[in-house]
Parts: sequence; structure tokens; C-alpha cells
Amino acid sequence: MIRNTYKVVTVDNPQPNITGNVCDHLCQPKCTRINYDNPLLIKGIKRYIAENVDVKTKSNGKEKNGLKVAVIGGGPSGLSCAYFLAIEGLEVNIYESKSFAGGMASGTIPTFRLSDEQVKNDIDLIESVGVKIHFNQNVDEEMFNQLRAKNDFVYIAVGAKNSKKLQIPGENLSGVYDQLTFLSKVRNGESFNLGNSVAIIGGGLSAVDAARTAKRIIPANGNVTIIYRRTKK
Repeated sequence: MIRNTYKVVTVDNPQPNITGNVCDHLCQPKCTRINYDNPLLIKGIKRYIAENVDVKTKSNGKEKNGLKVAVIGGGPSGLSCAYFLAIEGLEVNIYESKSFAGGMASGTIPTFRLSDEQVKNDIDLIESVGVKIHFNQNVDEEMFNQLRAKNDFVYIAVGAKNSKKLQIPGENLSGVYDQLTFLSKVRNGESFNLGNSVAIIGGGLSAVDAARTAKRIIPANGNVTIIYRRTKK
């Protein structure tokens, strides 16, 4: 039963582990089930299916049609694009600048929210339909021109991996980190000495991730404070 459900989910979602764990499910309040009773808990459903299915791969889709596509970037967007094109019969190669795929999901989101194994399961699914991932590929102008010449299509999925700066004095001092750099370094196993008191400026999703991560690093009697521009209501 759950195998069939997994097949249904992966018809239009090749990353059920990622979406089942970290998606903010903005579609849920618009679920048409509201017309009858309550919306489906779509995030939880995908997470349950992804965690309990015993098959993590999918057979190839249509026969190869001779078209070739280069996807620049192996994050969620590039992986999804590659998956859907591959099952339609296109030959797809992903060129990723890092040594791993998954983009911000596998490089920045804390492991207590999304584990390496969960990300790998989604990537295994995508590779199972014939997608090839080339790591440590920094696509410069010369390589970009080569990809254009060798492929019928090029899909650019480099993502938004830069943090927004505050543009205030002192933000470049020692002990001050942007959230993405901090989360990435922690996820990659680097150690931090944050002392006993940490202030987080901002209250968005990445700020909360940074706060929860910092709380796990500092001593048990340490404090983490979120400083946010909005008032609590």
C-alpha cells in the first residue's frame, strides 16, 4: 500500500523527504478538503510515506529521445528539473559546484531537522531515473559556453545562497556571523566557541534554525536571544 502511495507522491514531487521535513506547506490552508472538513496535513503525510517506504528508487520513464540538457546547480530546483526531464526521455547532467548535491537543504538546514540520510534518499530517487551529477564543477563563462554548445537546453539553478547584510558598523567583526555561513559550517562539522550568550538578529526560519543550533552548541547554562523587529501578538 505505502509503495503505491510513494509512487503517487513522486509523480510530481521527487523530494518527499525534504518537503516532508522542512517545507512550510503554504498550500495547506488552501487545501480543497476544507470544503468538507479539514485540510490534509500534507507535510506530515509526505514525511510518513518517505520514512516508511522500503523502495527509494523509481524505474526510468520514457525512452530516450536524443535531447540533452545541462542543469547548472544541484539544489532542490536543479534536482527537480533534472528529474522531470529525465523521466520524459531527455539525457540530463547536473553540474554542481560543491562536493555534494542538495543545495541549501543539504548544506545549511540543521541535521536535527533534515538528516543526511533523508537528503540522500531523495537524491537516490533522482539518480535512479538516469540523472547524472557532476560534483566540484565551477561553471565559468568558458564552461558555460561549452555546455551550451554540447546540449540542446541549459537550465540555470544556482539558487540564492548569499545572506542579506545589515549594512551597519561592526557586522564584520570577529564573533559576528551571517546565519547561512554559521549553519553551513556547523552542518559540515566545524566547531564554534560561541561563549555563554548568543544574540540572533531576525526572526525568520533561518534565524530560528540558527538559534536552535546555537543552543545546542553553547554550555547548558548559556542563553540564546532572538532580537526581532516585530512585536509579539
